[in-house]
Amino acid sequence: VWEDHYHVEIVDPVTGAPRPDGAEGELVVSTLTREGLPLVRYRTHDLTRVVSRAPCACGRTLLRLDRLRGRTDDMVIFKGVNFYPGQVETIVMKQPGVSHEYQILLDSDAGGDRMTVVVETEPGGDAGLADRIRRELHDLLALSPEIRLCAFGAIERREGKAVRVVDRRARS
Repeated sequence: VWEDHYHVEIVDPVTGAPRPDGAEGELVVSTLTREGLPLVRYRTHDLTRVVSRAPCACGRTLLRLDRLRGRTDDMVIFKGVNFYPGQVETIVMKQPGVSHEYQILLDSDAGGDRMTVVVETEPGGDAGLADRIRRELHDLLALSPEIRLCAFGAIERREGKAVRVVDRRARS
């Protein structure tokens, strides 16, 4: 980030409170040298984190941000719980034996709303994987989705951005 021209903050997407370095949050930008139409605390809706404020080995002394991890407007509301697909992704991707593909399926029927997380696994996966993902999602989000493990390649790939949330709930 070119700090001579931009002041960058990482804030909690819900409260707007500053987040510490290393913690993911919403990118907020203020321009310092733009005179005509300055941006003051412009909320980008992009999710990222501060990687480092220390000088880089290459000699640069500017603030470094992580790649953009998603958008705040990707937020999902399920049974009164607000969460981001990235929170599910963090739990799924840290598990050994999973591929990089997963989907969150939201359905409704006479019994109410239902959430299923479909995760592609590599051959010879861990037998306790589904229970571990379910437990970690419950600990983080207070939700207990069904976890469906499938073979590598079972989730449809599309050109461009991967479809992470498929919301098939009835709208009223």
